[in-house]
Amino acid sequence: MPVLPVDCDIVVVTVKVTSVRAVRVLITAEAFFQPVRKWTMLAAFWARALGAAAAGLVLIAATIADVPAARGTSSSFVSLTPDPRIVRLERFFKIYHCATPYYTHEYLRAADSYGLDYRLLPAISIRETQCGITAKDANNTWGYHPGRQSFPSIGMGIDFIAKRLARHPLYEGKTLKDKLFTYNPRDAYPEEVKRIMRQIE
Repeated sequence: MPVLPVDCDIVVVTVKVTSVRAVRVLITAEAFFQPVRKWTMLAAFWARALGAAAAGLVLIAATIADVPAARGTSSSFVSLTPDPRIVRLERFFKIYHCATPYYTHEYLRAADSYGLDYRLLPAISIRETQCGITAKDANNTWGYHPGRQSFPSIGMGIDFIAKRLARHPLYEGKTLKDKLFTYNPRDAYPEEVKRIMRQIE
């Protein structure tokens, strides 16, 4: 018997069958296994197809999961319609000749986060410092002054004042009128601010 080399990959062996009976057995066996080969090839094809489809679904799901949801909403649907409050605030700030930027997004984010009327802080800013023109402290356009108060930025000031008006024990649970009177204890003050708020609409 010949010895095959160790690195041989394919070995072809030819067997000559002379017996008629053996030939019939081999032909019958081949006919029997022919459908099995076909089904095996079909199974492999469909397995590859299903694998590709599954990979595609995973890719789509991963892509959708990477899209950030809109801030402050429970739905993953992102509206392309601009918030009408932005237009109102920008028009309001232009009427009073406020310096840009107007920080409209910061005002809206703070109002929505703390459950306040979005017009409240802009109106206080106009009433207290004419939108920062007469402000005595850095980045404090709302005249907030228990012991004088400056803020590192306008955005941080907006968040601080909004959070205080919503959650501080002096303000929490009070009506708008009572919040405003606590903020500036002058009899006419609440109505002055509310009148300015109505100008935003």
